[in-house]
Amino acid sequence: MDSSEPARTELIARLTDLGAQSASLTGLFQQRAAASYGLGVSDLKALDVLLRNGPQTAGQLGAALNLTSGAVTGIADRLIKRGFAQREHDPADRRRVLISADLAALQAGPNVYQSIGEAFQRLHESLSTEQLAFLARYQEESIALTQQALDALAGDVG
Repeated sequence: MDSSEPARTELIARLTDLGAQSASLTGLFQQRAAASYGLGVSDLKALDVLLRNGPQTAGQLGAALNLTSGAVTGIADRLIKRGFAQREHDPADRRRVLISADLAALQAGPNVYQSIGEAFQRLHESLSTEQLAFLARYQEESIALTQQALDALAGDVG
């Protein structure tokens, strides 16, 4: 056996444990962040989709979150009630209704993500370009693996 094999096995075990810890802490952070805005986690995830992808129809938002149209309607209603989103007619097709994030309202209020975002920015600045490239590749592949597992689960229950 290669003398590096035990170290490699330990590193893989450590990465597995760290990944589980990170996922748990991220989930807990998202719950508390959502609660601080008076929202649920699904509401916050919908807002994230709207911020990253722009205005969405209820169907598009439902597909992105793997939710029913009824669930998306409830989410949209809650986001609008809290002032974080709005419904608007699609300029290309006035029959379609889009849900969009209200950027002005979001920027006017407290940002619970600011301090953690700044901390991660400092961490990223401390890394070399090569380290950042490796981490970006790792994250991309991790996301792809997680998406595949999510799709497989959706197939099992659907």
